[in-house]
Amino acid sequence: MPRVPMPSPDQVPPGPRRALLQAIHQLHEEAGWPGLQKTSAAIRDRDDLPDSISHEGISKILRGETVPAQWLKLESLVRQYLTWNFVRRGDIDTEVLRIQELWKEAVSSSPSLELTIPRGPDDWPSPERLAWLVNELAAQNRGEEADELFQRALQRGPEETVQVLAALVPIDPESVTTTLYFIGGHACQDYDRVAEFLAALHRIPPETWLGGDPVAALMKGVLMNGASWSDTADLLQFLHDRGDAAGIRGLMRAAARKLDPGTAVDLLADMKKLTRLDEAIEEFLAVLVANMDHVLVNRMVGQMRRGRGLSREASTLARLLKKSPQRK
Repeated sequence: MPRVPMPSPDQVPPGPRRALLQAIHQLHEEAGWPGLQKTSAAIRDRDDLPDSISHEGISKILRGETVPAQWLKLESLVRQYLTWNFVRRGDIDTEVLRIQELWKEAVSSSPSLELTIPRGPDDWPSPERLAWLVNELAAQNRGEEADELFQRALQRGPEETVQVLAALVPIDPESVTTTLYFIGGHACQDYDRVAEFLAALHRIPPETWLGGDPVAALMKGVLMNGASWSDTADLLQFLHDRGDAAGIRGLMRAAARKLDPGTAVDLLADMKKLTRLDEAIEEFLAVLVANMDHVLVNRMVGQMRRGRGLSREASTLARLLKKSPQRK
């Protein structure tokens, strides 16, 4: 992948924001211009960094499209670049403090005249504008205002909430996933509410989520409050009655990462009773193999072959297990 060029002065004028950007680009160069995805993965795999940052977030920083809203994300990026640095041999913490001072100056110098907080429905911004406002408020250390504005957006209903979250994906995809998780948790006893959010998610083009899985994130939240197998089966039946195949597949992806073998077999038996779920069952089995310890998956195969009417699914699971490398 070609490296991200330093923005021109026309794109990012001289001043504190450009000074910060130049410092980050210098660290990127001295680290050998590592790729965005490589950098994001390296940060995510480390236990000694304060936060993670997506490759989209790194791209926005290097392109000068935003001053990072959270210092911890920028700190993680800076520390990773310094770890790979083949030019500087000084103390990493000293260099991190230098970059932090540049970041503080960039944040404090950001113009606030455009950051007019909407007060009523007449001046309510578009989802894209609102996402930008929330990010810029946070970048200027106006976190309470950013949170309040975001909460107001959430109160405007599932349709607008999902549109705002979709607009936030390029800026902070991790917070989008977390928000959907908590939305699902709050709506876990209100299936009609869950259905409203699912319908809104289905109307957003899949590529908008940049590889994320918003439906599974929402469903993981629905399941988070200790939902029993019977609760999951009830939700499965509800979605089936509505003909929401995409919602069912998202539920299965979330459930496969949560259930123990016995409960997973019970859920499969319930799925088998419903019609037109072959694709969801296949996906459920594949996710089980990808996420559950293979000793437990083998135990499932045995349980499924003992009079549960799941012999075909047991054979499919055994086949998937045989093709999959043993999880570490």
